[in-house]
Amino acid sequence: MANDFILQDKTEQADDYNERGISYFNLMKYPEAIQQFTKAIKINGKDPDYYFNRGLTYYSMKMLEQSISDYKKAIELFGEHSDYHNALGSALEDLGKMDEAMAEFNEAIKIENDVPDYYYNRGNVFWKLKNYDEALKDYSRAVDLNSADQIFIYKRYQAYMELKNYEKALLDIDSALKLVPEGYLYKMEKANLLVKLSRRNEAIEILESIKDKAPDATVIQDRIDEIRANKP
Repeated sequence: MANDFILQDKTEQADDYNERGISYFNLMKYPEAIQQFTKAIKINGKDPDYYFNRGLTYYSMKMLEQSISDYKKAIELFGEHSDYHNALGSALEDLGKMDEAMAEFNEAIKIENDVPDYYYNRGNVFWKLKNYDEALKDYSRAVDLNSADQIFIYKRYQAYMELKNYEKALLDIDSALKLVPEGYLYKMEKANLLVKLSRRNEAIEILESIKDKAPDATVIQDRIDEIRANKP
């Protein structure tokens, strides 16, 4: 009975360190968070969340090798958690290990196939590999799952642009602007796209509408002059 109480006390103590670590993490006090998560792990090295949380902290500090080590330990302890695989994929992608990153995003999607971020992240790997057709599929799936995130829509727009599918790209940039009506960069993108579609007057109209709000109005005016001179 006494041993049960000791074990319970240790578990509660580890959880307490973990919660403190989360608090420090949320305050962006990463070294302090690392200390707390490490204390939790020393008491209970069988809880995958402790390694995962420490891995997230290392990742936030751009200490990728350490984050990967912790993510892998979390997966070793509990391999059916999709977020663990997704996080590991992101760290591997940042290190340029695209094949390994792809495998982890695939595993995350296999475990849980309705999370838009997983498709978006895998799409980014396809994008970096210049496989724009597959990137488009994943960005489209992310949009299908969450059409309120303009980042998903914008990345699909970029994929359509790479594939020279300008009509569908126009639909997406319009959708992004509905979500962010004052999106200055989106309006610039739309103007340049309209030029590709030989709709130069509309492009000039958009650029004129944002000229007064632009950080540098001369850049916008130069672009207007280019379009009037029939430059691409």
